[in-house]
Parts: sequence; structure tokens; C-alpha cells
Amino acid sequence: MMKEGLESLFNPSSLALIGASKDVWKSGGMFLKSFLDYGFQGQLYPVNPKESEIMGLKTYPSLLDIPGEIDLAIMTIPAKATLEAMTECARKGVKFVVIHSAGFSESGEEGKELETRVMESARHGGVRVIGPNCMGIYSPYARLNTILLLFSPFLTVVDMPLEVGNVAFVGQSGWASETFIISGYDRGLRFSRVSSSGNQRDLGTADYLEYFGADPKTEVIAAYIEGLKGGRRLLQVAGEISRKKPIIIWKGGKTAAGARAAASHTASLAGSDQIYSGLLKQAGIIRAEHLEELIDLAVAFTCPRLPSGNRVGILVEAGGGAVAAADACEGSGLEVATLPRETQEELKDYLMAISSPLSVVRNPVDLIWPPFSELSRILLRCLEIMAKAVDILLMVTYYPLTDESFADAIKELRQRIEKPIFVVPSYPSRQSEGLGIYTQRGIPAFPTPERAAKAISVLAQYSKDIQG
Repeated sequence: MMKEGLESLFNPSSLALIGASKDVWKSGGMFLKSFLDYGFQGQLYPVNPKESEIMGLKTYPSLLDIPGEIDLAIMTIPAKATLEAMTECARKGVKFVVIHSAGFSESGEEGKELETRVMESARHGGVRVIGPNCMGIYSPYARLNTILLLFSPFLTVVDMPLEVGNVAFVGQSGWASETFIISGYDRGLRFSRVSSSGNQRDLGTADYLEYFGADPKTEVIAAYIEGLKGGRRLLQVAGEISRKKPIIIWKGGKTAAGARAAASHTASLAGSDQIYSGLLKQAGIIRAEHLEELIDLAVAFTCPRLPSGNRVGILVEAGGGAVAAADACEGSGLEVATLPRETQEELKDYLMAISSPLSVVRNPVDLIWPPFSELSRILLRCLEIMAKAVDILLMVTYYPLTDESFADAIKELRQRIEKPIFVVPSYPSRQSEGLGIYTQRGIPAFPTPERAAKAISVLAQYSKDIQG
């Protein structure tokens, strides 16, 4: 399926909500309220045979009563009612249907039989299906969200602006999709398209990867999978895309217990984890071991510049940070080489002029408590000097990351030197907001040197692989 084949899913001009409700504690009420609150611009058609109006919108007793074409229908009805609803979708010529309900193949033989009958009806009418047993889609460019809604009447933590970005995600798990969006958002990620794909009885991970790969709004692709359904095509598609856009996949179900959970969650069959790792690597896919690493790697690839090598220059203000960062970088396979003599001399001359005679200028460059009134200027100048001798810069700093003017100055420096700059704050628990401020400016920020070093090593290896 080519990119244009999914446009009506992520940018529907008309949307029918089957099972719309006045009750915001029900999915049909949550979804409808979300569409209105976020300003969905297309035609919106609530469907409920018992209501004539919901939330100020005319409500239709049946999908067949709606005038005009329907790009996307979303079912928020019990599983047992989906077959009749799908039959109507097929008759109406609906392009895409999200089946939010659970109770299909993941629930046993009876559910599997129901899923088969629903899918036969969809195929008969040319309907493409998302799910079943899924949260649906999050499409900020279309101001459309069916994922970040669970218990929204009292969990306002999930209520956030639909800011657009360049990271796309597909996840078989609604939980993984929600958590990746929320935690990634707090780290500075902004999204282009997200799909919670559930059982993937029709549209699968390969379809979304193919779409994301051709989508000009997407630059970084991430995914969570529990099985390799349609694995041959997925690996072929990924192999074609991965040299142009990074693909990062977190594969669940590695252990026996995880595999059993995957089978009951999305009816996914997990195989040998070692075999999976080899297949993903062969396709150029970057594998994340867990959710935290998936977010870290997505953050790393928001950097608009890939490094030309793996030489890291480390700048710190205190010796302990220098030791930790150097250990982390070398432990991740990066090169922390002593800076050339001319670079050391330039750093020493500059730092002596601002009364910082104790500074260590070899690499890591340790400023040893420079005058804090001049700290922002000192950091910028030292990074600029060090950039001449390394491929990547890593700054571990006490400077408050919430100072947006300094973040802007670091961004301007990165654009001028054309090399990646990574940042780690000295007090990460007090600087969580600042991490997002830097990442949004294309300066990946991490809470620890170890996590930054791992991400830098992956970025450097990816750069090497696509250049080779």
C-alpha cells in the first residue's frame, strides 16, 4: 500500500462515529468530545439510533442514513455488534474503519470466528480495517485523536495540545502507544502520525512503515511490535526505507512469560528472540530493548545532523561528570581521544583570559567551577573550539536548561558548526522540562551520561551504515 493509500485514514475529510454517546465516561462520548475540543476540520457524523442530537451535532440512526461519502468510521460498540456495523460500512463504501472493541481473536475461538466474519464483510466491500482491539489513530496535522482519551474526564494529564512534529509511531499496544506519546512529548518529541494497530487483522506494521517512509512530514519512525505478522513484507519495506529514515523498533514478548502475554493481548505469536534480532538488523532496523530506550533513540534522531564519525568531545564543569561521561562514551564504543595540541592551546588561552586557570583541556574538557556569571558564554566558546577536532559534542552542565535564550544560542552554534550537540543536565530530576526544550531545538537532551552515550553510539553507527 503506497503513501496515498493511507491519506484518508490520517487526513479524513469525513468521519462517522458509530456508537456516539452523550456520556463522556463511555468511549463514544470521549471520542466525540475529543474531536470537538481539538477542532477536527472534516465532516463529523455521530451514529446512534437512540439519539437525534449529541453535543450539538445531528445524530444519525444508521451509517446508511449519512449523506455523502465516508473516509473513516470509528466503532465504539461491543464486539458482538461490529459485524452488522461492518456490513453497513461495506454497503456505504467506507474507506477505513477503526474497530476499537476488544473480544476478537485475542479472546479465544469464539472471538476468532467473529473476527473472521467481520473481516470477510470488510473485504467484500473494499473496507480497510485498523484493529480490531486497538485505540486507533493520533494525527496532529488533522487534529484527530482517538488514543489519548482513556479516563480523560478525570486524568487531565493526558490532555495536551496537538502540536505537529516529525516522529511517526505504530504500536500493537494501546498502552505502548499512549505511553510513547505522553513520555515522548515530555522529552520534546512531536508527532506526525501515530497508529495503535491492535490485532492487525488487515492493516499491519508494514503498511504503516511504507506510508511513513513516503510521508514528507515524517523523518523518524518508531514502532512497538509483539509478533512479526507479515514478516517478509515488513522486512522488505523496512530495508527500502531504513537507509533514508531511521526505523526504531521495540519488540515485546522476548521471554516465555512475555510471549504468553502477547498471545492473550493481540493474538501475536512470538518466536526466537535471537532470530528476530538478526532479521531486524538485516533490514536496517534499530532495535530498542524497552520503552525508555525507544524514546531515547527517537530523541537522538531528532538531531538534524548525523555525525561523520564517532569521536566525542566532552565538556563539563565538574570532575565527576567528566569521569562518568568518559566511561559512558567509551563503554558504548565511542572514541574519547585527547584533543590535538592546537585545540588544547586555544582552549587554554581562552580560559586563562577569563580567570579559569585550573581547567583541564585534554578531553573531557573540565572547566572546574568557572565564573557562573560568564558560564553561558564560556560553554558556547569552548564547544565551538572543541568542534574543530571531534564529530559529536556532549555537554554535561549545571546551567539551567529552562533558559530558552541559551538553548537558542546552542541551536545557532549547532547550525554553524554542522555537528550534533547532545546535552545532559547535572540535576536531571529538577531539569525534566528543560530536556524537552532542547530536544525541540534539535539538541537531544538526556537525563544521564549513560543514556546519552548509548544514543550517540546508535546515531554514529546508523550514520556509518548508511554511508557505507
